[in-house]
Amino acid sequence: MDNCIFCKIIKRELPSNVIYEDDTTISFLDISPANKGHALVISKNHFTNIFDVPGLEFINLSKTVHTIAKAIKEATKADGLNIFLNNEKAAGQIVFHIHYHIIPRYNTDGIQFKWPNKKYEHNESIDYCERIKKCLVK
Repeated sequence: MDNCIFCKIIKRELPSNVIYEDDTTISFLDISPANKGHALVISKNHFTNIFDVPGLEFINLSKTVHTIAKAIKEATKADGLNIFLNNEKAAGQIVFHIHYHIIPRYNTDGIQFKWPNKKYEHNESIDYCERIKKCLVK
């Protein structure tokens, strides 16, 4: 992926503040943080998002997210953390290389991640539940 900014960071073609690196993942500070200490965790292999990353790679990514999240919370003395993964443009994905955001949060930081609380119509939740179950990968 020649034009992928994260692939360029992995290859050290672009500078970054690397927090952690192992054989399959790397974590670095976000250059436009929501709060100081906001970091990204990415796969060293190029996968667009959760829909094309293999299971073992996803497990490795999750382990690194767990490790980095604990370190960020302790280092920043945050009151909490947001951890999220945007998948596809409709969900806010801007860089199409799988990456988790880990954002330290404070009771007074003023950041709000809110969405409307929609309601299911009568028995609609049962229908959605069954439709999703039918699509589970076995």
